[in-house]
Amino acid sequence: MKKREKSIGVNALLNGLKTILSVIFPLITYPYAARVLQVENMGKVDFSNSVVSYFVLIAGLGIATYAIREGARVRDSREKLEAFSSEMFTINLISVVISIIALVIVVIVVPKFHSYIPLIAVQSLAIFGNLVGVTWLYSIVEDYAYITVRSLVVHIIALILLFLFVHNESDYVFYAATTVIANAGANVFNFFHAKKYVKIHLTRNLNLKKHLKPIMIIFASTVTTTIYVNSDKTILGFLSDEFHVGLYSTSVNVYTVLKSCIAAVILVALPRLSNYLATNQRKEYEKTATDIFKMFMMILLPVMVGIFVTSDAVIEIIAGSSYAEAATSLKILSISLAFSMVATYYTNAVLLPMKQETIILKGTIMSAVLNIALNFALIGTFKQNGAAFTTLLAELLMCVYQYFYVRKALRIKVSLRYAISLISGCVGIIVVSSVCDVFLTSFILNLIIKILLSIVVYFMALLVLKNDTALSMVDGFLKKRRK
Repeated sequence: MKKREKSIGVNALLNGLKTILSVIFPLITYPYAARVLQVENMGKVDFSNSVVSYFVLIAGLGIATYAIREGARVRDSREKLEAFSSEMFTINLISVVISIIALVIVVIVVPKFHSYIPLIAVQSLAIFGNLVGVTWLYSIVEDYAYITVRSLVVHIIALILLFLFVHNESDYVFYAATTVIANAGANVFNFFHAKKYVKIHLTRNLNLKKHLKPIMIIFASTVTTTIYVNSDKTILGFLSDEFHVGLYSTSVNVYTVLKSCIAAVILVALPRLSNYLATNQRKEYEKTATDIFKMFMMILLPVMVGIFVTSDAVIEIIAGSSYAEAATSLKILSISLAFSMVATYYTNAVLLPMKQETIILKGTIMSAVLNIALNFALIGTFKQNGAAFTTLLAELLMCVYQYFYVRKALRIKVSLRYAISLISGCVGIIVVSSVCDVFLTSFILNLIIKILLSIVVYFMALLVLKNDTALSMVDGFLKKRRK
């Protein structure tokens, strides 16, 4: 039993490291590429990628999620796992062929895409990577060590290629190639390494009656999520131009990284919350869910306010002065961050542990429809800022929709003192930022002092106003120091 627990802990660590790598890599590559390629060419890459992503989605078909869930049931039998893996691979091959044919037809039929053919051709390699990657197999057998090492090696290779081949504005196709290598290139190694566990081959015994329905249900949920996420850039590319796509993509990239980092606070608690519900430990579930929410809000609110007041500097550091117009859309997205992350909390801390996937799907569909409709209404006039505002409203809708279901299942109780301490801390950040802007003219010095003072002022407000979550963290830290 102890060995098993250690294994799970190591797997969690390795999987976390892999996730960190996927966040760090864009933080290194994007600032360099943004400055070299400039706004318009970055916009070309992001627009074509948003188009290709729909066909990558079709190729994937929701197989990965389904395969992990069902494959885990037969992993103790090599024969059964091999048969199941071959079925998944064959179904995946069919979906890949359909996806490629559909992409070729769309590119031929839509004149807008003709000038993007080199980019689309390079980025479509991710479709094949999806097939040969069989990443779901490594989750089934819990070989996280291989996945992590493989990801590290490929990211390093992609980084080297970026600096070797991307030197001027015309090298945007090479940049697209490095991102494909970083995200899907590693999958080529997977197919051959998979022989360690099973021999994957094409098969006629697909058992579509069993597999197709659950795969398509998962696919439907994934489709709405992808449309929800990518439609902004696609529609912006059609109704505006590459320049504004480039601006919006810059602010979205910052927004996405922040979401990934903050969401980690919630995601690590999902197994425990699910276990509490499965074992009828209702009190433990409610206490843990409430504690997580309070910790989560204590982190989320200052990040939201901090990004809002430093958006100009963030854009300058990430992409350079030519992307300055992206600061406004980042301000809007920073507000959206609050609603998005609360919805993420509702999803992972309440709805998923309670097996309410249907509610999540309905909310996603509603938000996707609203997002698309408003994009067509606002982007023509407000460009990237209109796209950001539609994201804000869509995230707000998702948050409010889920709240009406969550409140029936979980009552989160926070004291007035707790709420006042958070608000006071955030007001302190705004005051610090305003004062620094008046007295500090040096860009770098202003940003450094602003961040350091904001952190001090925020936590001082929490401690002075006796925020119970903050006090508990300090107490826990001091106890560890004494030991």
